[in-house]
Amino acid sequence: MKSQPGYLTFIDSLRAVAVVAVILYHLDPRLLPGGFVGVDIFFVISGFVVSRSVSTAKDGSFFGFLTYFYSRRLLRIMPALAVCLLLTTLATVLFIPFAWLSSTSQRTGMAAFFGFSNFILAATSDDYFSPRAEFNSFTHTWSLGVEEQYYLIFPLVFILWLRGRAGLSGIVLAVLATVSLALAIPATAAQPDRAFYLIHYRFWELAAGALLFQTMEQRPIRTGALAGAVLSMLAIGFALITASPRSTPFPGAILPVLGTLGVILCFRALPASSRLLRLSAHPVPVYLGRISYSLYLWHWPVFVLLRWTAGLDSVAAMVIALLLTFAAAALSYRWVETPPRRSPRLARLPRIAIVGIGLAAAGIGWAGASGIWALRPLISFSTVSRHPGDWFGYRMVNSPGACRLVVKSYPIANGAAQSLSRGGCDAPVTLDRHLYVIGDSHSTAYEVMVRQTVMDTGARAEHMSAGGCGTLNLIDAESPACHAFRTAAFDAVLATAAPGDVIFLPALRLPRISDQFGFFGESAAHAHISDPQTQALRAEQEAAFAELLHTLAARRIHVVLEAPPPVFAAPAFRCADWFNQANPICAGGLTIARATIDDLRAPVLLVFARQQALAANLHVWDPLPLLCPAATCAVMRAGRPVYFDRDHLSGYGNTVLVPEFESFLASLPAP
Repeated sequence: MKSQPGYLTFIDSLRAVAVVAVILYHLDPRLLPGGFVGVDIFFVISGFVVSRSVSTAKDGSFFGFLTYFYSRRLLRIMPALAVCLLLTTLATVLFIPFAWLSSTSQRTGMAAFFGFSNFILAATSDDYFSPRAEFNSFTHTWSLGVEEQYYLIFPLVFILWLRGRAGLSGIVLAVLATVSLALAIPATAAQPDRAFYLIHYRFWELAAGALLFQTMEQRPIRTGALAGAVLSMLAIGFALITASPRSTPFPGAILPVLGTLGVILCFRALPASSRLLRLSAHPVPVYLGRISYSLYLWHWPVFVLLRWTAGLDSVAAMVIALLLTFAAAALSYRWVETPPRRSPRLARLPRIAIVGIGLAAAGIGWAGASGIWALRPLISFSTVSRHPGDWFGYRMVNSPGACRLVVKSYPIANGAAQSLSRGGCDAPVTLDRHLYVIGDSHSTAYEVMVRQTVMDTGARAEHMSAGGCGTLNLIDAESPACHAFRTAAFDAVLATAAPGDVIFLPALRLPRISDQFGFFGESAAHAHISDPQTQALRAEQEAAFAELLHTLAARRIHVVLEAPPPVFAAPAFRCADWFNQANPICAGGLTIARATIDDLRAPVLLVFARQQALAANLHVWDPLPLLCPAATCAVMRAGRPVYFDRDHLSGYGNTVLVPEFESFLASLPAP
């Protein structure tokens, strides 16, 4: 491989270490527990290489330097990024079902065209180490966003270097780096998502590379290079094995940053005859380093698409994932990444024109991706995406005559709230009551049923929900955030409810057999409900609920508890198509014995019975007979989904329950 003037082969070998570490970690964290620090290595390399690459800029004017800098950066970054984002968007739309993650994935991908996906991820609390982030096709673009935001600041400082003010340039960079590190220290513990994703807390890593370049140019080391190189490599290796996710960027990034700085500093000082330097020039790591950008771009979408479809659990699947990643990266490097940088036509264009072309490419890519997302219901291979009303509850309610649903959102502590009413028509009111729906995501899963009830009967409804915050859930302790939500919700009821009004309290009250990402098993569910801690929790919640019931009974307000509906072993929306039914997540199946559900429900129903004996205003609505009318409960009914995942109702499942729910409400005694 022909070397370029001033080309440092060991930099590409260092890139190879970084990208292989990241890939192995993303493939399976057990392969390299600290592999995620490969990104920290990349940050330092970028800070160093970018400084070195523009250090000989000829145009001394500020505008000239800006156009020189950004034309080079855009040629380096934008072609491969835009193509990867567009193709990943298309693959996501075709193969990933429209689900709870879709909105965040779409916003992340769209923001990535302009280098701001890290802000989306930080704002949505998509923890980089959580399963949620692992199923977003664009999570990995956060680090590109950090680099691109660094490039907005870097030229303003480096122009001082070019104008002979090296000392001042170094001081400014050092001050900014120190401030960034100082911010990262408390933020890592207090706001880990923001600390991980945002430039404020990562600037110091890139600045460290830039400061190293400036230091080496003025004071290169003369002795101890070999020992320093070995110690620096050991530091990187130790970090790759031992780094803790929850301590990044501080102190987790300190060791890989120092190790990378040491490798660059010491390898640069090694004599040409050094065996270590010759080893770093081996064609394999050098080539991996050269295609590292494309490897980084493509490995994540390949892994995510496999997680959503065939699965990424077996050794065979991992090998296939690696082969697909390497093939996509090699093609991207050869046909997308390299040609623009070596194009004689582009080289003859004014730099400002190249900047304009790069920004236009980002805009065109963004517009193209927008069009692809808009076409999802038409072009997706997923039945979930093609029939979102059946699956995800995005279904317009049936309207009697000219009636329309009036929805008004309002804030509530740690949750979301909506006021629902019927307007625009003179249809008779058949249920003159106010319905208050308060609960966790399972109350949100009843949204279609509640809205249809409002439209059919003329009842008014307040729907207040917060994830994981079900009242009397009997399986989990209440968090402070949920306590604040529940207090605010019942305060709102007590301030507005009249005698005869109804509070409906749906919640997840059975232990899960699986979640969106893994299978726990029926034995684990049975063990949970019989665990002494769970039994103590049930007793504690019973006592607190009895007090609440007493308060509501004095106001003659009806309280309706939902008897637990079925839970399933596999998330239906992930197992509905030919390309995902073989995924290991689906192995538990989409049916469960009614007897199993009856066993799991028994302790809950005993609690309900004891509470009913204490309060005449407490009622139990049981959807199980409609959802599971036979000896086997099934997710699908006549080709349509009753459930969306493993324990949330689908839009169609809501419609199955509407008549029974309306009849139940109508049967409650008048005040």
